[in-house]
Amino acid sequence: MRTRRRIALSLAAALVGAVALPAVALAQTQTAPQVPVTVGTVGGDVTVLADRLEEVGPDRLLVATGNVEITRGKARLIADRVEINRETGDAVAQGRVVFYDGEDQLTGRRIDYNLKTGTGVVYDSEARVAPYYRISGERMDRLGESIYRVQKGVFTTCQDDPPTWSFHYGSATADLEDFIYGTGASFWVKDIPLIPFVPFFAAAIRRERQSGFLFPRVGSSGRKGFEAEIPFYWAISDSADATIAPIYYSKLGEGASAEFRYVLSTQQAGSVSGFVLQETAVHDSTRAQGSFRHDWTIAPGLVFKADVNGVTDDRVLDQFGDRLQQRSAQRVESNLFLTKSWESWNFVGNVFSYQDLTTPRPIELRRLPDLSLLGVRQPIPGLPGVLFEMDAGYVNFVRDVGAAGQRLDVHPRLSRPFSPGGLFTLTPFVGGRVTAYDTVVTGTRPTPGVNGVIELTEKEARVRRLAEAGADLETNFSRIYSTGGGPWNIDGLLHSIEPRMQYLWISGKDKTKLPLWTEGVDRIPETGQLAYSLTNRVRARTVAPPDTEAVRWEALRLTVGHIYDLKKNEPGDLFGTLIIQPTERIGVRGDISHSVRGQGIELLTADLKVRLDPLPFSVSVGSRYSDTASINFFTTGLSAELSRFLVVRNLNNFDARSGRFVESRTSADIRFQCWALTVEFVHREGRDDEIAFGVNLLGVGGPFRTSIGLGALEGSGEK
Repeated sequence: MRTRRRIALSLAAALVGAVALPAVALAQTQTAPQVPVTVGTVGGDVTVLADRLEEVGPDRLLVATGNVEITRGKARLIADRVEINRETGDAVAQGRVVFYDGEDQLTGRRIDYNLKTGTGVVYDSEARVAPYYRISGERMDRLGESIYRVQKGVFTTCQDDPPTWSFHYGSATADLEDFIYGTGASFWVKDIPLIPFVPFFAAAIRRERQSGFLFPRVGSSGRKGFEAEIPFYWAISDSADATIAPIYYSKLGEGASAEFRYVLSTQQAGSVSGFVLQETAVHDSTRAQGSFRHDWTIAPGLVFKADVNGVTDDRVLDQFGDRLQQRSAQRVESNLFLTKSWESWNFVGNVFSYQDLTTPRPIELRRLPDLSLLGVRQPIPGLPGVLFEMDAGYVNFVRDVGAAGQRLDVHPRLSRPFSPGGLFTLTPFVGGRVTAYDTVVTGTRPTPGVNGVIELTEKEARVRRLAEAGADLETNFSRIYSTGGGPWNIDGLLHSIEPRMQYLWISGKDKTKLPLWTEGVDRIPETGQLAYSLTNRVRARTVAPPDTEAVRWEALRLTVGHIYDLKKNEPGDLFGTLIIQPTERIGVRGDISHSVRGQGIELLTADLKVRLDPLPFSVSVGSRYSDTASINFFTTGLSAELSRFLVVRNLNNFDARSGRFVESRTSADIRFQCWALTVEFVHREGRDDEIAFGVNLLGVGGPFRTSIGLGALEGSGEK
């Protein structure tokens, strides 16, 4: 529904027209200055205030002169002179014409308006539409309700004169409640035509979302050449919209990107997005990427989720992605989930497929389907204190190259917790595991293009049977410390020490010739191990002002643990976790696995994040090390708001093994009243460096940006 606010011209003319329909008799000349006269009309009362008000000639021309002010409700028209011909319906307001209607304002030298046809002209006009839009022109012709044809005009959202930025155009069509679009335009910075010619431009000036062209995005790179993208936003309905953008690469070809978003109900929503490029300038191949996401809460406890992704070839993300995480992706996954939850049970039906981007051979191991049923610990009726839990699943593995087949796995367990005097909790348990296969392995062979060997299989039923037993021993020692506020507003601390020990024994039959589909399920050796850990945990609570709730969080956790293999009589790895978060502004986490057999550190991850309030400054440092996976990676991040006009950022990804920066980004946001400039330098080792920029104009988005195509989709969460 169109809002009640009208553009200044149409309401001004309507008010002036109301004066031409007198319900009371006026004297031939009223000279008493600034005496308000209320005129009753068929549309309501109108108040006229002027230095002089008279009716002249046989045409009963009503003339108001000198500081004329016409008011009706909240609308107000100010002019030096207003004339209305009651016979023809022509109305003229001239001399510093200003009309106010709520937040909108129209100014002009003269307004000509015909009450019968509804057409008119505003000369030397400027329309101000809340919250910050300005449209001016030498002439504005009224074509219909709130729609105007503007000649030789200017569009901007800046309030200074001359405006910091503006579009000058030869002609344009404007609806002050909706949009403006024009041709023969140029982009100006102050008095300088920075871009002398823009064939077409459009901008939304409505308070609500609406369809229209967004400003083009342009850029350049060594491999792609000149880049251009012209996005179009389509407001399909209140619950659906789309962005469609044709794309041009001078050295590659033409294509498009698109994203469609929808909300079907409060329980259903999703999106469809994609990128396609026809490389007509190279070898005319089609490159594409697509994604589909949908979330549906069918009923309480019953949820369906879809996350489907695909690419036409293994190099699409690497060549057209922007961020390192996208360009370095090794696989593109697709999942369909149907989840049903009960009080003690949870069922998940999953269809899983993926595309391996590291090899041309079709070695992907798909699960079509993967069904699992999980029963959490729950009491057994008739057996006080005894708890039952179960993990069961069925998977149909599908693969073109390598072992494929079906597997049914059932893993129940019984336990009985004891807590003597509340000093500790001892939970002995017994269980079993039955895993049925329809496939056995007869051998292996190397295959060109595949890392490692391929399992050779034949169809033969085999059932693996395992028995397990063990016990968990744990306790908790805790103490509360009152701090009374302090520098971080912490009122109290709860310190707990949590030792834990577990013994696990596993033995079974028919464990040979099994295909390796899932590590930890298909390979379970004879086991006799002792695992123990010690956790120090500190929970914090803030001071709670009256009528508020205190904030509680885990401020510190330190866990160290070790596993000893009793069957082999040899120690396993030491492992530890450290988490420190004294406030929401500071966070540290580290995880480590250390071999006691001389191999040293095998796995290490560490992250530090600091935000210095009230200073607008944040820094992050991260490390990823894996000896088995040959990974030694460091990341650093920095963001600093040096002033309300300037924000700088830096992000580095450094590979310590090769001694090179895989990707480094340094950017600056320069902000002004009605526009902002983002400049970013991207260094990628072994590739062309890139200088990216984006200009964001207040109220109209970013007209110029170098994130084009697939890279531009990353803001939408594309993988």
